[in-house]
Amino acid sequence: MTTHAIKNLDDLSSLKTDLDGRKRPFIVEITDGRDRSAEQNRLSHKWYREIADQTGEDRDDVRARCKLEIGVPILREASEQFRATYDRLIRPLDYEDKLAAVRDMDLPVTRLMKVSEMTRYMDLVFKRHAEAGIELTIPPDRFAYDPGRMAA
Repeated sequence: MTTHAIKNLDDLSSLKTDLDGRKRPFIVEITDGRDRSAEQNRLSHKWYREIADQTGEDRDDVRARCKLEIGVPILREASEQFRATYDRLIRPLDYEDKLAAVRDMDLPVTRLMKVSEMTRYMDLVFKRHAEAGIELTIPPDRFAYDPGRMAA
């Protein structure tokens, strides 16, 4: 399967070239919106390291905990398919087994999120850890994270 994120005319031209060169028949699926940004991805991983450094937790444990406690509820709300699959396979497990599934099997959570869902995730990660006295980097790139929008 090939995915094209169309952000400008060059991206659209590349898609047209790809479509023209494909053997027919084929199926095209178009989804409005955009994938979460690379900036958000880099920032979330930076935050996992910062949280680990300040709490003494393992970085992979921080990442798994945030995904399980914050990301899963967001995706369960946003996606009926995710909710049904998660509820059938993962929800019956106890907390430690859920955490292990997210951590050790790299259960997809944040990589399934759109920009708006990832923004909400990051807002909640920031808020939860700030309330615990953990300082996290706020980048100058407002598309990665915008604390002014969060306060509004």
